[in-house]
Amino acid sequence: MIGYLVRRLLLVLLVIWGVTTFLFVLSRMAGDPAALLSPPDASDEVLAATRERLGLDAPLAVQYLDALRASFTLDFGRSFAFDQPAWQMVVERIGPSLWIVLPAIVLAVLLSFGIGVVAALRPGRPSGRLIMAGTFVTGSIPYFWLALLLVLLFALNLGWLPATGNTGYASLVVPVVALTVTAVSTSARMARGQLLDAFGEGYVLTARSKGVAPWRVLLGHALPGALPPMLAWLGIEFSFLFSALLVLEPLLDYNGLGALLIRGVTNQDFPLVQASVFCVAMLITLVNIGVDMVVRLVDPRLRTKAAV
Repeated sequence: MIGYLVRRLLLVLLVIWGVTTFLFVLSRMAGDPAALLSPPDASDEVLAATRERLGLDAPLAVQYLDALRASFTLDFGRSFAFDQPAWQMVVERIGPSLWIVLPAIVLAVLLSFGIGVVAALRPGRPSGRLIMAGTFVTGSIPYFWLALLLVLLFALNLGWLPATGNTGYASLVVPVVALTVTAVSTSARMARGQLLDAFGEGYVLTARSKGVAPWRVLLGHALPGALPPMLAWLGIEFSFLFSALLVLEPLLDYNGLGALLIRGVTNQDFPLVQASVFCVAMLITLVNIGVDMVVRLVDPRLRTKAAV
């Protein structure tokens, strides 16, 4: 396990290099930030002075090395548009974004597990089919459209919730519910499928033939076999929910990391974009490594393969 963890952490260095290189190439192909931040009728001298102030007059090789250094030292420089330390702005915005993603993923795990268990215990009954049909219907609704419907109903018509902005816990309801519904629709189907596969395993059938109580068969035999794939899915679900903030936060005028990244891209703000994407990439990578380690701890088969 220690060797496996060391190999995973070494991959983080590769992720840092890959993300930095990709962002550097893509951002330099996007255009000249000096032209965007200068007046429309700015002269060549003004543009040259702006590039010098932003550090864009150096050779591309020097700029690339500076970008690599920034990724390893977390010193991304000052934002072009806001004239503030880019990493400090990202750190300030990561909290509001996590206040959306973490409750959404916790609620999604609890609800999808309950729905999946009920549907797996009643695979051929009308109630089980109705539950799965409901997950397909909710899964077909785009999360941003669902968020707009929730704003229309609970904010504009009923006045129970704020329509947009960061105005306390009430402003979290719409984005959390929208992401939770989207995540549950997928996770519940996975939970049901994994449990049905586990019910067909020999050790579960043997336990049933011996007259073991159904709840003991579920908790003691079927669930341990179905749990590792469900846990592994959490890393993918976290990545999806966090990426959904790029659309949801600007839509709801929520001041989180997703909205900040969109502003950085719009303004061609290289330091801000690099700091934001680096933070998201590292967060998703570390979460997936943590989930992978938990899966290996709960699944003895993977621990045996890792040891071999």
